[in-house]
Amino acid sequence: MDPVFAWIEQTPLSIYMREDFYAYFIVLIFHSLGMGLLVGGGLAISLRTIGFARGAALEKFRGFFPVMWVGLALAAVSGVFLLIGYPAKALTNPVFAFKFACLIAAGLMIREIARRLFPIAASGEPLPAYSRWMGLGAAVLWIGGVAGGKLLLYTYSLLMVS
Repeated sequence: MDPVFAWIEQTPLSIYMREDFYAYFIVLIFHSLGMGLLVGGGLAISLRTIGFARGAALEKFRGFFPVMWVGLALAAVSGVFLLIGYPAKALTNPVFAFKFACLIAAGLMIREIARRLFPIAASGEPLPAYSRWMGLGAAVLWIGGVAGGKLLLYTYSLLMVS
């Protein structure tokens, strides 16, 4: 894979992402905003499912999903730009895979919470006992994904460009 990483790192976009004074940091700001929208919405739903803010109607949290989709799009596009800047650094790091696994699993958990629990809450019935575990699992996964993203800065083993 080294020749592929070397080729990507020599493209004009990759060089621009690394060498322009503002490019990397502007993209990183957009990535942070996107992750904030995505993870913030997911954590809010997770915490409500765990049992926080019992006065808030769980089914009303469905309105978070459009915001989370915008966050996902923003994080994905900016993430690709960040990846293009340092492909070997990210794609050879197991923490990168951990981050993605956590975020994908958290998204699937939130989808399952919406599918299973929102209709129960809308009907006025109490949430089943397993709902707390679903919310806790999703919250742990969201936090794991964010922590993995932060650890990427410090855990790489291969950096082809300097």
